[in-house]
Amino acid sequence: MKPIDLMLDNENELRFKISIEGTRPGAAVSRFMLEGNEMSYAFKGQQDSNGEVVVFIPTMKGMIKEGIYDTHLEVIVDDRVFIPLEMKVNFEQVLTVKAEAVNYTRKAPKASAILIEANAKQRNLSEIKKDREAVQRKEKPETLNDKQLLNILRAIKNTKK
Repeated sequence: MKPIDLMLDNENELRFKISIEGTRPGAAVSRFMLEGNEMSYAFKGQQDSNGEVVVFIPTMKGMIKEGIYDTHLEVIVDDRVFIPLEMKVNFEQVLTVKAEAVNYTRKAPKASAILIEANAKQRNLSEIKKDREAVQRKEKPETLNDKQLLNILRAIKNTKK
């Protein structure tokens, strides 16, 4: 017999048609038994108006793992236990899809250099001072006094007319 597929993280409902025959009918109680590796579970059956036995199996997520389990239906009449049905049940987890945003931080570009070879020419102290003074002269802008600046502005104003 092919296993019945049930969802591990949803409530499941099973319906059974039971017929009891005998000389004296008694009060019948039904329960659905699930045989786990470490523990067995029993679910009480309730008879509906059609005479069918309905068994509700709550979510079993966290109690059992996905897989195929042995089960059977027990019917207790007076002081006797009957097992009219044995079957296998396949518990599967409902398909879920998850997505996560991944933070990607871009690294700032870096530059590095390694000195491979240096050719230094020997210079005396006076040559080094001359080079330094030349660089400093180039870096300093020429400064104007107030009178020179005013004359430049007047000249610009007269050329615009």
